[in-house]
Amino acid sequence: MPSPADRIDERADPPLPGRQREARANDTAVLAAAREVFAAQGHGASMADVARHAGVGVGSVYRRYPTKEALVEALRVHGVREAARLAAEVADEFAAPEQAADGAVGAFLTRQITGATGPILRPTGATGPLPKDLADATAELHAGLERLIAHDRAAGLLPSGFTTADVMQLLLHLRPTLPFPRAEADALHLRYLRLVLAGLRARAREDVGLGDGPSWDEWVGAWHD
Repeated sequence: MPSPADRIDERADPPLPGRQREARANDTAVLAAAREVFAAQGHGASMADVARHAGVGVGSVYRRYPTKEALVEALRVHGVREAARLAAEVADEFAAPEQAADGAVGAFLTRQITGATGPILRPTGATGPLPKDLADATAELHAGLERLIAHDRAAGLLPSGFTTADVMQLLLHLRPTLPFPRAEADALHLRYLRLVLAGLRARAREDVGLGDGPSWDEWVGAWHD
């Protein structure tokens, strides 16, 4: 079975010297472990729980993340960056109109459900402007989702009124934490995704719009208010 570090994607970077490479590997393991521990135990889980699951000493966790809040913020940034990379990849693949199939939005949601290392964590009780890393990642995600929606509208797969914020709301509703093995939970999530996509396609064929959907700013505001 792959370790938490094996299950988390990182952007390709130039090779690092030994100690830096080890530090990055530890950080990757900590982030992946934290996603799994918080998903299973909630945010009452301790830093020691995260360290144990990552296979590192708790001191290593605190050296990188002095508080649990700092670790949770790093998870948010990672989750949004991961989704942004996926949205851009899918948009590139669906650049040709003939590659409609079930649509670019459907492909993004399918891969996010089955391949994400954990849910995109929404800030709880946070106030003030988004930190720069999170703001930059959020802007990248928005741009990628705009491309997905533009493709599917041109292909006649999405009705008017469907927004980038709708994509993210669907993701939250379609991928709740379930008390089942991952494969079984994913199968249920994908079952309901197919039903949603069929309904959206039907409305698009019948030219029945959805009305005004939530805006991206509303979605981001819901994260951080």
